[in-house]
Amino acid sequence: MILIIPALHIAEGRCLRTAEDETGAGDMYPRDPADVARLWRGENAKALHVVVEDMARTGIAAQRELLQRIVRSVDIPIQLAGGISSAEDVQIAINEIGAYRVVIGSAAAKDPALLSTLFEHYGPRRIVIALDVDGSQLQPHDPAQSEDEDAVDFALQMKARGVQRLIVTDVGTRKSLDGPPTEFLLMLAERTNLSVTLNGSVRHYNDLKIIQDLHPRKIDSIILDEALYSNSFPCQKIWRKAERELIAQQKLI
Repeated sequence: MILIIPALHIAEGRCLRTAEDETGAGDMYPRDPADVARLWRGENAKALHVVVEDMARTGIAAQRELLQRIVRSVDIPIQLAGGISSAEDVQIAINEIGAYRVVIGSAAAKDPALLSTLFEHYGPRRIVIALDVDGSQLQPHDPAQSEDEDAVDFALQMKARGVQRLIVTDVGTRKSLDGPPTEFLLMLAERTNLSVTLNGSVRHYNDLKIIQDLHPRKIDSIILDEALYSNSFPCQKIWRKAERELIAQQKLI
């Protein structure tokens, strides 16, 4: 069974997305990130992916109190992403904030000394590398740094340095809404034998089933934001009804 990881995108201390198109949801949802984390936990989430959009600008220390509150609000692992690019950032994320795992972008991951330091202190299970891809090409966050680089070749370099898990975001698929990049994911898993988490690209249950059946041993989890927040799965009708009742009683899970 594939692991579904809800994503919390945060800017200026508030969640950017909440459930829409359901009476009793949307604007009535608590927009405080800790409250939203508790709601996803109440819906049986086993982990959360937290992205702080401001962190590259403000630094992680400025977000420490908010992130500590999110981590302490639930009893499941928090995976933290967004502008984490140094050993000091990771130290704050894991030791001070309490994140279980941190996501390092491909640009920072190209520093072998950084990866060596992180693995020595925290082990490869707590450090995951993000790959933004378009087709089979690695896409840097900064367009000015754009150059042709094969994503699978880059993943193999990461494996040689001790990386065990990748998070894959297909930026081309996100733009076109064509569904999950199955061909690339299968090639990545088979050639590298690394564990793979897909970020997004799933629109509905059929896409989810495709990913679950693609390579169950290695493509084992998926981070969902838009699909979950827009109630794209039939079971969510039940969740929304239960949450409306809780909101009406002025109680939160």
